[in-house]
Amino acid sequence: MRMPLLQIDSLAAGYGKRDILDNVSCSLFAGSLAYVLGPCGAGKTTLLMAIAGLVRPKRGVIRLDGEDMRRKRPADLLARGIAYVPHNRLLFSSLSVRDNLLTAVWRDTDRPRIEEQAERLGERLPFLKACAHQSAGRLTNGERQLLAIARALMSRPRLLLLDDPYDELMPIEAERVAELGGQLAQEGTAVVIAQRSATPAACAGEHAYRLDAGRLLRSEAPAAAS
Repeated sequence: MRMPLLQIDSLAAGYGKRDILDNVSCSLFAGSLAYVLGPCGAGKTTLLMAIAGLVRPKRGVIRLDGEDMRRKRPADLLARGIAYVPHNRLLFSSLSVRDNLLTAVWRDTDRPRIEEQAERLGERLPFLKACAHQSAGRLTNGERQLLAIARALMSRPRLLLLDDPYDELMPIEAERVAELGGQLAQEGTAVVIAQRSATPAACAGEHAYRLDAGRLLRSEAPAAAS
C-alpha cells in the first residue's frame, strides 16, 4: 500500500492557552496539489506553521514518511524536505534577487549544488536571471511571490507550503503562480496552498480541505468548494 508523504491525525495546535486547530486529520501523497480553504481566523496559517514546525502541536500527530515530526525543529524539517512560504513572503527588499535566493541556503557549503539549483530556477523563471542584480523591492507583487517560492525551492523540498500566495496579485500573476504549483506537483513535489476562498486557480488542485474555526469540515474536489 502506498504511504502518504504527510499524515496528520487529530491535530490540535494554537498559541499559549488558546487552541486554534481542533482535531484536524488529513493526508497528502507525493505529487499532490491540495488547497486549504477558509476565512480569516479559520486556522489555515496555524496548520501550515504546525506542519513546518513553527507551531508546536498540543495534541495529535504529524508524520512525514511515517515518522513523527512533532519534536523536530524547523531547521530539521527543512532538511527533511518541508519548505514554508509565509503570507508576507519575508523577502529582503534591499537585497538583490540573487541574494534573496541564496539566503535560503546560506549554511549550505555545497556551492556546485547551489549554483546548479539557481541555474535550474533561472531557466524555469527567467526573470530571476534578468533581474538577478535588481533589488527585490523593485519587483512586482507577482514577481515577489515567485521569488519567495523560488527561494523555498532552493532547498529542493518534497513538501511545499504556500500561505495565501495569490493575495494582492493580478489575475495573470495568480495564474502564473498556480501554473508553477501545478508543474511542481507533476514533478513529484507535494504542494499545499492555503487561501481564503476557491479561485479558478484552485480548480487545478486535486483536493480542497475546508477549514473553519479550527476544524476541518470536509475534503472535496476543488470546484465543489468554490
